[in-house]
Amino acid sequence: MKSQRSLKTLLLVTAITVVLAAPSEVQADENCCFNNYRFAGGCMVIARGSETCGSILSYLNNFNAVGSYYCDNTTVRGGWTLSDCGDVGQLTPQSHSPQFTQPSERIQQNQPNVRSTDPQTAPAAKGATLIETSAPLQVRFDADVDSSTHSAGQLVTGHLDQDLMSGDTVIAPAGSEVHFRLVPTSYWTDGGGDAFELQATAVKIGDTMVPVNATAVAATGEIDTSGSAISVPKGSLVSFETQAADQHAADKRALESGAAKWMEAFSTKDIDAMTAFYAEDAVLLPPDAPAIFGRDAIRATIQEMFAAGLAIELEDLEIEVVGNLGYKAGRYRTRGGDGSLLDRGKYIEIWSKSDSGWVIHRDIWNSSIQPAIDQDDTE
Repeated sequence: MKSQRSLKTLLLVTAITVVLAAPSEVQADENCCFNNYRFAGGCMVIARGSETCGSILSYLNNFNAVGSYYCDNTTVRGGWTLSDCGDVGQLTPQSHSPQFTQPSERIQQNQPNVRSTDPQTAPAAKGATLIETSAPLQVRFDADVDSSTHSAGQLVTGHLDQDLMSGDTVIAPAGSEVHFRLVPTSYWTDGGGDAFELQATAVKIGDTMVPVNATAVAATGEIDTSGSAISVPKGSLVSFETQAADQHAADKRALESGAAKWMEAFSTKDIDAMTAFYAEDAVLLPPDAPAIFGRDAIRATIQEMFAAGLAIELEDLEIEVVGNLGYKAGRYRTRGGDGSLLDRGKYIEIWSKSDSGWVIHRDIWNSSIQPAIDQDDTE
């Protein structure tokens, strides 16, 4: 809480290595035929119940169905579509002439952390996600990238330096186009971001840009891929680790909504709602005062703030989540009952994810107003 001052935000670690699977309309244990309009062979059948089957189903469910053909193609690459699985009763390859067309629904990316493609680039499938892989993306940059000259969100391209694999399966071959951008990670400087990270947003598979959420974690030489200044020369090789974007975005939204809900509960003096924001073992770290341990003690502190008639304004400037930890940092203002400014400063909250959702684990704040020097202390 912010006693005579205010509070808020948490702590990030390295990017994690997983990938995405959108909710599937067809269960992964069904026998299904996977069509590929780029192959003369028609389609392939994946052993039901396998991880590959589940991953491909999740990806293909975002496309329109076309036909029902079989073949023994074992390469997962190109523009796949999902067939009608209703009459598939065996895994025996059959010989049919493929009659496939590209998916009729062409929708640009519109999800968080993924830049919309421009008309000259291949469109992305609605909600499509990269087939499951734990391997990092090794990307060779097509041009210089510098945070001093590139605006945040500006589309930059590169190409895979090696095949992107899922187990023994090639998802995207070396040379496939990759889109990435500079993403601000904090906004402490008025008018723009003051720290950035490089984030891959899509990989070209066949004619489709498939969304991916991957953060630069390593590069050749002494290239800095994160921080207040980013400079990556043309031709540099950078490694991007993928994250489960859907869950990551949902977790960030949960923290983003926390500030508004916190202020609403504070303004209505809802002590139960306020207390519920904090973990049982949460700790407040107020300035010029001892730490406050545990939810019960925090509840008493909040009640004191209510009794004092304080009003608090919060401005989130940084929000990040990694796994079950997240943080929020920003500025606060504390006002008295007559609206007069009592204090302004900055805060950081560390949040943790529990079975019931996200809760504040640690909360620290301090004033930006220099205290007046007491006359007795001037000697």
